[in-house]
Amino acid sequence: MIKIPIKLTIMGLFLVLSILIMTIVLYLQSNLSEELAKKSMNEYFQTITYKIENNIDKINTNIQTLVNTETNFLKTMNTDDFIKNKTIYLKMFAGILKDNEKLYSAYIGFYDDHFYEVIKLDINDELRKKYHASVDDKWLEIEILGNGLKTISLYDASFQITSTIKESTKYKPTKRPWYKISTKTNNVTNTGPYDFSNEEVRGLTYAKKIKNGNIFAVDVLIDDYSEILKSKKINSTLESYIFMKDGTIIASSSKDEKIFEHLNEIIKKEPIQENFQSIVTINDEKYIYNISVIDNGYKVKEYLLSYVLLAEMETPYLEKFVKMDQALVLLMLALFPLIWYFSSVVAKPIILLAGESQKVKNREFDKVVPIHSTVSEVEQLSKSIGSMAQSISEYQLDLEQKVANRTKELEEKNKELEILSITDKLTNTYNRIKLDQTIEQEMERASRYNTKFGIVVIDIDYFKEVNDTHGHQVGDTVLIEFANILKANTRRTDIVGRWGGEEFIIIAPEANLQEMYTLSEILRDKIDTNVFSVINHKTASFGVATFEQNETAEELINRADEALYKAKENGRNRVETLEMI
Repeated sequence: MIKIPIKLTIMGLFLVLSILIMTIVLYLQSNLSEELAKKSMNEYFQTITYKIENNIDKINTNIQTLVNTETNFLKTMNTDDFIKNKTIYLKMFAGILKDNEKLYSAYIGFYDDHFYEVIKLDINDELRKKYHASVDDKWLEIEILGNGLKTISLYDASFQITSTIKESTKYKPTKRPWYKISTKTNNVTNTGPYDFSNEEVRGLTYAKKIKNGNIFAVDVLIDDYSEILKSKKINSTLESYIFMKDGTIIASSSKDEKIFEHLNEIIKKEPIQENFQSIVTINDEKYIYNISVIDNGYKVKEYLLSYVLLAEMETPYLEKFVKMDQALVLLMLALFPLIWYFSSVVAKPIILLAGESQKVKNREFDKVVPIHSTVSEVEQLSKSIGSMAQSISEYQLDLEQKVANRTKELEEKNKELEILSITDKLTNTYNRIKLDQTIEQEMERASRYNTKFGIVVIDIDYFKEVNDTHGHQVGDTVLIEFANILKANTRRTDIVGRWGGEEFIIIAPEANLQEMYTLSEILRDKIDTNVFSVINHKTASFGVATFEQNETAEELINRADEALYKAKENGRNRVETLEMI
């Protein structure tokens, strides 16, 4: 064996402790960085959820107020009145659009398929190009008569018409989803999201029934959602989506939907929880994602999803941890000279003490001298060596003999104690401790070698009546006789034990369900036909279960208990199992 000086031992211990501390710190940092990343992601998600829902609340409040106000104005309108006073409604609709930045258009769908719409041209430059509108043009008016004739007109800021074209169309407002939905309720309805036909933007339609089957509606752009999602990003890989249950994307911060599609497949498998967070691996990279239901005030639910690479979220924390680790290493290097000095202070007197102890070993008791040191423990140890040297010789032989005798006695007591610890005192069968150990051992053996074993849970029927009628002493006698029947009619390899009270368990290694069931029937019959002391006759109910791969001891015992309860429910004095024989 290699002998290491105490000085190097102390230094080695310091080095080992330093490595252990660094390992623990690194482990904690690794787990902490993930937790901090989750927390940071959750805080971001809470912020963006608030922003989106606040934006939706504003839109809903504005639209609700707008629709309620304007529909009061339109209460008495019909198709003929509208045609006569179209200029009034042009200006009214233009005023609605002008006062609400994100309103795209306002329109009415009549029950006779007459349709009137005013669109704000300033909403998008592409819209101007499509209809050849000049910079002076402010409003686009679309009117569709019931006969399929569509009139498109451009108006300037003073509502002077600048151009008009007419064309045929198959568009019928009464066939549109917003019309059909609104006719079924008196409340404001929400339809969408969908792509508007006039330009490449997405929006929602808010509509309300006004009179005679006529529907007043406004279109709202939802690009605000995407802008919020993009502006709140905290790093390059973080993306957010607002989508519907069928996977339709309402708004997003990215045009790349591959990761979203992966996550959407995962999300579809489980009900969406409020502010749910998890980590998933996609293409060998870990992502944190949060998802929750957006409160939009309508029956059709919308969902907010945000995801980000876990590594990117951890990076700022890991950078701080690196600086912390560097500081810790520098501290340990600074402590190294101090440890070296104090190890010398301790090592020198210990080396001298080693020499004195060698004298004791060689029985040179008269040559033992005290060792003086600034370390009080070393001083005390020196005195102890001197005292020990005086008495060790005369006591050594006596002590060895006593140790030998006590060791032998202890071994015998340990054997007795071991037997007592696993034996039920009353029935002389195994107790709960031994039964639990045996079940675990048999489960491990069955799992390793793919073999079978089973358990039988046995309960004496109406045992409480024995104690109530004859007293507990007679009850104890019944338990002893009952246990003897079980032990006499089982295999040597079977383990019979008292599970508790009047309940017993048999553990049968290498036994299948049929064998367990047959054994239980034999035992049931033996008990049923046995003549017990004082009470003469007693029955028992049996629950049988065999071990299945990958299940726990608790699951196995529960199945046996359930079978036992089934036996009791079916009249007692019978054998039941939940498995197919």
